Amino acid sequence: MTTIMTNPAMSAATDSGGEFLGWDRPPVALVIDADEDTRKTCAEILDRQGWRVHLSVSATDGLDRCEIVNPDFIILDGALCGPDNRNVIDQLRTRPATELIPIVMFSENDQSETIKRGLAAGADTVLAKPLDSEEFDLRVKSLSRLHRIWRELQDERSVLGEQTRILSLLLDLSALLARTEKLDTILAKTISTASEMTFCRRISVMLPNADRTELFIAAGLGIDERVRKNVRLGIGESIAGRVFMTGETIVLNCQQDAAKYLDERDLRVFSGLPMMCTPLCASERVIGVLNLTDRFHERPFSSNELGFMNLLTNCTASAIQNVRTRKARDEARDSIVIALAKLAEHRDDDTGKHLDRVTIFSMKLAEALRKTPRYASEIDDDFMWNLQRAAPLHDIGKVAIPDAILLKPGRLTDTEMNVMRTHANVGAETIRSLLDRAPDSGFLKMAEQISASHHEWFDGTGYPNGLSGQDIPLAARILALADVYDALRTERVYKRGMSHRKAVEIIEKETGTHFDPDVVDAFMKLEATFERLARELSDPNIDPRR
Repeated sequence: MTTIMTNPAMSAATDSGGEFLGWDRPPVALVIDADEDTRKTCAEILDRQGWRVHLSVSATDGLDRCEIVNPDFIILDGALCGPDNRNVIDQLRTRPATELIPIVMFSENDQSETIKRGLAAGADTVLAKPLDSEEFDLRVKSLSRLHRIWRELQDERSVLGEQTRILSLLLDLSALLARTEKLDTILAKTISTASEMTFCRRISVMLPNADRTELFIAAGLGIDERVRKNVRLGIGESIAGRVFMTGETIVLNCQQDAAKYLDERDLRVFSGLPMMCTPLCASERVIGVLNLTDRFHERPFSSNELGFMNLLTNCTASAIQNVRTRKARDEARDSIVIALAKLAEHRDDDTGKHLDRVTIFSMKLAEALRKTPRYASEIDDDFMWNLQRAAPLHDIGKVAIPDAILLKPGRLTDTEMNVMRTHANVGAETIRSLLDRAPDSGFLKMAEQISASHHEWFDGTGYPNGLSGQDIPLAARILALADVYDALRTERVYKRGMSHRKAVEIIEKETGTHFDPDVVDAFMKLEATFERLARELSDPNIDPRR
């Protein structure tokens, strides 16, 4: 993976004193002294050592400038510090940003009591005026060395803590993605983890459309919903399109380079600098793009962070690929099973439209029940998805019923009826054998319930197990009404179809005995819809006006 990174590093101090200082950037010194000659002398010595020097003439101005320049070293005239040299130093030592910064204090004399008071006030060393340039030079170098070592230790500790935090986030993400089967969950967790890792407040995952000609925002944080829905970026166009096409990561940390990569379309997705646009790669193929911007305090991205983001995108891309592979495999399996069910249905339904009608009727009933408080949580998106695929399998057990019984043009004998009723258990056993090979299939689990229980009656007088009430799975209770309505309306070799009004009267009459009252209530609200669908989906050569 190629990385294009515009992150100009701050140059180290390279003067004669710079190598001795050992800083990875020009350190900052603040001189607070009312005497112009002292300020000038300090500035010349510090400048030779590689310091970036700021000067203040008063204690008040010096304290204010501390917040602006963030000094690494402070030289302070003791005469500005108030009684016993404490006022200014106390303030410096109580501020988190300056409490550990080395302070050199100047005293008007070298009396021991004066030096003691200065040290007691919090100065790291006290030098007498007039200033001895050589001594000042050596003291600054000594204190600077100690402070730099301390800062390096703190930085190492901070880096170690940050690495531990990020690795913990990545481990949590990896564990969650390993057991996640939903794309939406993968994308949401990826975005939240990326936000915690980078402190970015505007993040998006872009995926390609079916023919891989455009990218759309599949999930985002801090992005207006209208933007999320409307943005489409061509492959190879804009920064995200380029990243998708080339597989390179682009990081922009400075404004002068932004013009080389960003265009007006990018501005709808990104929000200022710094920004990172990195590919999601699985099996050496780019499957999406992760975009990060609007970073807290606008801190530039570092090379270490690129490595961590590479780990994150690898985890996410693998999870997305696994979900897609599993989905494609499951859809192929589901299609085969449903096709076999339709093929079996042709034995007693020349057109196979019975399965289509029952499935649509069941979905309509489930949608109506979903709107009621009692079933709102149980009938979720997964339930609807599974029901649509499970409903066609309700009578798959009929493959085991002999033609002489299944196609008999008349009433069945008791013996023949007992044989016919075995189709419920046969169907459930058939689907159960498929579940042994695909135990994670929610639709097959529901199909097993439906096949086994769609002939159970609400009052417990149905078959094959005499279940009653809520012991009958909800999907089976829904399908039972849909199946009976279609059976009543449809003409067969052994009967004529009846009118919609007559079918409704029978279903109403059997409320609480054959059918769940809640399902009947949903059916009555959809009565006109059922009549219309029965007419539109009627079998050929059957009068739809009945």
